[in-house]
Amino acid sequence: MKALHKFLAGTAFLLVSLFLNAQTPWDFSDSAVIERLRYDVFYLSAPAMQGRESGTEGERLAAEFVARRMAEIGLKPFYDGSYFQTVPFYSELKVGNGNKLAIGRRAFATGKDFYVMPNSGNDTVLARTVNVAFGLEGIEGFENYKNAPPVDGRIVVIEYFLPRELDGKIDMSFRESLAHRIELAVAKGAVGVIFINTMPGFNNPTINLRQAAARANIPVVFAGADVANELNRRPNRKVTLATHLYRDELKGINVAGYIDNGASTTALIGAHFDHLGFGGPGSRNPGEVALHPGADDNASGTAGMLELARYLVNSPLKNSNYIFMGFGVEEKGLIGSRYFTESDAYDISRINYMFNLDMIGRSKENNLSLIGTGSSPSWDAIIDGVDHEGLTIRKSPGGLGGSDHAPFYLKGIPVLFFFTGIHDDYHRPSDTPDKVNFEGTENILDVAKNIIKELDGQSRLVFARSQQGDTARRRSDGVSLGVMPDHVYTGNGLRVLAVMPDRAAQRAGMQNGDVIVRINNIDVTEIQSYMRALNQLRPGTTATVTVRRGEETIILTVNP
Repeated sequence: MKALHKFLAGTAFLLVSLFLNAQTPWDFSDSAVIERLRYDVFYLSAPAMQGRESGTEGERLAAEFVARRMAEIGLKPFYDGSYFQTVPFYSELKVGNGNKLAIGRRAFATGKDFYVMPNSGNDTVLARTVNVAFGLEGIEGFENYKNAPPVDGRIVVIEYFLPRELDGKIDMSFRESLAHRIELAVAKGAVGVIFINTMPGFNNPTINLRQAAARANIPVVFAGADVANELNRRPNRKVTLATHLYRDELKGINVAGYIDNGASTTALIGAHFDHLGFGGPGSRNPGEVALHPGADDNASGTAGMLELARYLVNSPLKNSNYIFMGFGVEEKGLIGSRYFTESDAYDISRINYMFNLDMIGRSKENNLSLIGTGSSPSWDAIIDGVDHEGLTIRKSPGGLGGSDHAPFYLKGIPVLFFFTGIHDDYHRPSDTPDKVNFEGTENILDVAKNIIKELDGQSRLVFARSQQGDTARRRSDGVSLGVMPDHVYTGNGLRVLAVMPDRAAQRAGMQNGDVIVRINNIDVTEIQSYMRALNQLRPGTTATVTVRRGEETIILTVNP
């Protein structure tokens, strides 16, 4: 932590010196712009950047590069003499100290004989065990609790894998079945869960703490053959089970520069510069530890943001101030942009509109998607009236979605998200700079410039909440509450970032900032258990939703 602050402070001094001496006359010919885009994308995607994962040396190197570019261009440091804003966030789950599994006096080794599962809570219990086979009920032939001894106050032993006879009988994925069986054990009063594997033909699973899972409030472990054999040899023994998982507090970085034209309103042009590092849960090559260069996602948008800054520093457009922002920690849940919109770094009521450049490097057949066109009644006419630079523009009204424009939209700011679409290399090691269409990227930036020029002569935009594309993601049966979860929240429950208008949650009286802690008889501890609870709902039914609102606990009746 101290090293990061020392790095930022030392770098800031050097960058301010660069800003004060920024006198370069820039060449804005097509070839010069394309060459700058190419250089920046290749630089940010290079192995030396280590995939730019937030909280790592790679992110710090990328942030320094972005800030150096801003200083060279002539952008003022945005944060009280600095280009940097520190963004706190939390690591993935890690195994702490004090984990224990002992049968009588025989203790077993963590990470060898047993593994704490990502579903586990933090607790220490001493109790006798009950074997409940597959831990199921309500399925013909698998009423595992029916003939078992009472499990209240006991540690239940459950087969991890399911028999093939259950294929087609359970309407859930295997991971969902794990969560369901844990929830069922908790509902029946179990104080711990030990999963074992005695099924012929199944290898022991790899327990991955980076895998998202709903955490119970009791210890949950997977135990290997030595533990399973001991439990089967001496059933009903007293077992000590202790688990401790934790998250480190980490620091990411937002980078921002400013053009102060003395105007009453400001435009913000942003792009996230972080990526996945060497893989992890966001990778589409799960389990592969390999450099993820993130050339399109989002070195392309970062380079584009810097090029627009260079253009506007040298343009006659003076009716708006401009903030240029490289967001950190986007890949971990829009944390950098969320942090900025919730901070007091700037009066965001002054922001007239926000452009988000995310994955603008793979234009095929000259296509460009502009998302968020419903966030102001003016967008359609403005976009239709400017030169499209030979591009076919596809407009989408919704202002939400999984990128950094969403927090601004939720603050009532008109947004446009520039995007060339998902491709097979997305979130894979194969997202390399040689595949970026730099000519197409330049055309996209020209469209952005044309819109900015049109806006320079207009009055402030009016915000509108789109009636299309803003609903919370629905499952195939169409059931959702109509809320946007706060993915940054680390407390118990699911915090509601935004309640969608005219949806079930709003009609029931739910408010932004409420924390959902229970849906019907299912405790909600985080987003995975929330999704599990939603999976139990059906259209036309009534659900009882318990929320925390400040110090109050409120029960709402919701008709999803």
